[in-house]
Amino acid sequence: MSKDNITARHILSEIDAAIRKSSDGTDHLPDDRYVNQILFLVSNSPGSITFLARRLSEILETSRDFPRSIKLLVLLHRLLRGGDRFFEQDMRLLWSSGDLRISPQPYGATFVMNYSLFLQERIEWLINQAGKLEPVRTGDLDSNDCGDKSVELVIYNASKCQVFFDRAMACLPENLTMQQNQLIIFVLNIIVRESLRVYESFYEGFEIVVASFFYLKRPSRISALGIMRKAIWQTPKLQEFYDFCKRVITGKKIDFPSIRIITEEDISSMEQFADAKEEEKQMKMTNAQEENQEVQAFEKEWSYPFSGKLETTISTVWVEFSEGEDDLPTEGESSENYKSMVLF
Repeated sequence: MSKDNITARHILSEIDAAIRKSSDGTDHLPDDRYVNQILFLVSNSPGSITFLARRLSEILETSRDFPRSIKLLVLLHRLLRGGDRFFEQDMRLLWSSGDLRISPQPYGATFVMNYSLFLQERIEWLINQAGKLEPVRTGDLDSNDCGDKSVELVIYNASKCQVFFDRAMACLPENLTMQQNQLIIFVLNIIVRESLRVYESFYEGFEIVVASFFYLKRPSRISALGIMRKAIWQTPKLQEFYDFCKRVITGKKIDFPSIRIITEEDISSMEQFADAKEEEKQMKMTNAQEENQEVQAFEKEWSYPFSGKLETTISTVWVEFSEGEDDLPTEGESSENYKSMVLF
């Protein structure tokens, strides 16, 4: 066996050992040193990231232990937070290809299932140069575009933020037992810190959407109105989520923002505008249909301008006139003197 193969096998063995040590079945909180060790090993052997993804998936899918499952998910979460952009991108590609599977046992604890769903959404986000989370852009959206494309990007980001909030709030446990307490609070601390950054982006985007709403084209206006309507019921729930986290996450300095609660009154004028535009569109469509029907009727009428069949009759009687004025019948003279010839 070559030296390179021996080195590669040694790296894979160390990665496997680090995964197992970081996800032991004890109630102790996850240790940062294993995260740093795995990132160091992968950076020195880029091909080993596939092994890392598959090994994490295998252990997670077979684990029936609550602490172990939580720690495996936390390890993945912290690797995404600690890795560079290339690491994030590679993990996202492995997730798309199926090499990375964030699927714990289906009969596991509710919190484990909800946390795994959160991470399935989280892997579609990246940490930008400003240190904020932003959703991975689709191919037809570019932040450098102007006009409608730029607004479409803001609307897309705002919509993804709302999905992120849904997944984060679903991790809110109904009951905290003594055994699960510390691990769940540890996870909530990470989720809350990330969601606060996402809320900053959402608030900025929401303000842009509101300010530009009356100038949007119909498809973008419909999408924007959907975000606003969802915000009416989502923002109060988000406030409740943060209020709960304030009570249970102690000893950690977290700057919770003041959540802007969106109400029906906040978007009533925009809904009225959208309804008026829709009525105007329907009226234009109706008028266009009526005009089209009139044109079709007119064209049909002039395609057949006469109701019956027209016939031309040619006379078969030829009249022979004599030359000179003397041959014209004088007053009182009978017209029988004229010669006539009938064509047979």
